[in-house]
Amino acid sequence: SGSKQWYQRRVRGGMYLICSLFLLLDAGFVVAQETLSVSKITSTIIAPDTVDYAGDAARLRSAMKGWGTNEDTLIDILTHRTYNDRLVIGRAFLADNDMTLWDDIRGETSGHFRTALKGLVMTEAQFLAEELRNAMSGWGTNEDTLIEVLMLTIDDYDTVQAIKSYYRGLYDEELEERIKDETGDDLPFQQFLISILNRPRFPSVPEVNSSTVETDVRDLKEFMSASEPLIVHVIGLMTSRSLPHLAALQEAYYQDTGVELSTTLDEIAGHHLKDALVSLTLVAQDYYFYTAYELFQAMDGHGTDEGTLTRIIVTRADKDLKLIKEKYAELSDKDLAQKVHDDTSGDYRKTLLSLIN
Repeated sequence: SGSKQWYQRRVRGGMYLICSLFLLLDAGFVVAQETLSVSKITSTIIAPDTVDYAGDAARLRSAMKGWGTNEDTLIDILTHRTYNDRLVIGRAFLADNDMTLWDDIRGETSGHFRTALKGLVMTEAQFLAEELRNAMSGWGTNEDTLIEVLMLTIDDYDTVQAIKSYYRGLYDEELEERIKDETGDDLPFQQFLISILNRPRFPSVPEVNSSTVETDVRDLKEFMSASEPLIVHVIGLMTSRSLPHLAALQEAYYQDTGVELSTTLDEIAGHHLKDALVSLTLVAQDYYFYTAYELFQAMDGHGTDEGTLTRIIVTRADKDLKLIKEKYAELSDKDLAQKVHDDTSGDYRKTLLSLIN
């Protein structure tokens, strides 16, 4: 969390003017925000103008039929087709074969390479639902994955609803109930996860009301300065606000106290809740810097977190990976592609690099 606070101070430079403007607005003024649904120019996928869906399906089947697998063909097709194209190819594959494209890939590949291809042929909601399931299967719980997936989809209401629906249909249980079972010994962290999971659909242009921001600052100071911090109220407030509102709230808190909100949260929250709340503050300030920072952390120090690399690179390639690449270069002074090349190998490396480049 200390390194996250250092990172947040770097973000502050770019956010200061925006948040200051929020605080000068009259009550009721509507602030335009940059949404997470960005244009095609921020995608790193370079797809052909026309796609032969049946032909691609046949080539994919041929690459996995018989003895051995032509991994290069799988990579070439799946990393050079848009998200919607890949889904259509999957339907064409199923129409011509007695199995789904994922069934075939699952039987012919392995390891991180297989997981990356899984993310490319499934819907985003299906892939992330299974990532959440894997984080809560077996011995122990991967809390970092739970936080990351919820942050990646925090402003994508439709995808979150689809995740919950797919999870319910595949595992015959509610995702919310599974999270409760896995986090029963950490109720504040559980409250955070469930509150984020059930966030309402915010308007595409959320209102940031300066008087409400000021009220929230006063309330947070009161909650966090109590002899026993009222962490339940802190969680309830922060998880129920729009991202632009949270960005303005952080700047107002800093101007009022001279202390980063994340620093105070770090002092009063437990381990997993601390990471979750600080992640939320970062996402509110700059979604693309947050994802770049997660990639930076995944390849910093000893070992590599391939799960984070796969989830971010595969699910954001069609959306905003170009922006994330730029933020990564600002954050680390290194090229994302070069760092991924250095930290991965084999067909998994080829897949990620093809998506990044």
